Amino acid sequence: MLLLAAILTIVGAGDALRVLLRGRVPTAAGVAGLASLALIVLWGAFLMSGSPWWLTALCLLPVLIWFLSVPVAEDAPGRSIRTAGPRVLGFLLLAAVLTVLGEELAEPTDRLSFPERWPFSPEFAVLAVGIGLFHGVSANALVRLALRAEGRGSRQRTGRNGQDALLVERPQLKGGRWIGPLERIALTGLLVAGAYPVAAGLIAAKGIVRFPEMQEDRAEGNKAEYFLVGSFVSWTMAILCAGLLWTAL
Repeated sequence: MLLLAAILTIVGAGDALRVLLRGRVPTAAGVAGLASLALIVLWGAFLMSGSPWWLTALCLLPVLIWFLSVPVAEDAPGRSIRTAGPRVLGFLLLAAVLTVLGEELAEPTDRLSFPERWPFSPEFAVLAVGIGLFHGVSANALVRLALRAEGRGSRQRTGRNGQDALLVERPQLKGGRWIGPLERIALTGLLVAGAYPVAAGLIAAKGIVRFPEMQEDRAEGNKAEYFLVGSFVSWTMAILCAGLLWTAL
């Protein structure tokens, strides 16, 4: 799982840098910063996992696919799910293949040794860091892709006179950019800890809090659809990440 942790760490931290450095530094400097981050993380993964160097270097492929396919800025030009979806699926499949190969080809004698008094294995700790970083900007970008697939934005509606009127919808539920990552991290942690009733309560509480907004917007808006699609995508990512952490325990 160390190679997967490295991929998620590079993607999560790299997406955060893409947002923070956008428009503040030259493009070349931003690319150099991302390359330096990738090299540092992959070097650490190589030392900790005992995987062959060439296999560790191949982890750059899914990272490049992600960076070239998924826009992270909220005002970035919209990319359809039909275009980005297959690439994201390719990212997932390639990351899975590299993870399996890393487990099969790793040499235990080449791994760095760590004190056994730690409450968790180094593999679990590194994977948790990678998942935590991915739950931030990267996961938000995936949710936006799913929402764009639902046609969020300008829609054609029929007016009272029988003619189509253009309805321009304003951005809604902006708090999701912070609530989403916190919710995913909390839900993943609760599932790993086995606190299933608390996790169910967290999901129910979100629905209760958002219900009045959706009820008021029922006539013309799309908050209910926005909430359901975004929440299900977010919860699915949290559940999958919790499963990954369970395998590393």
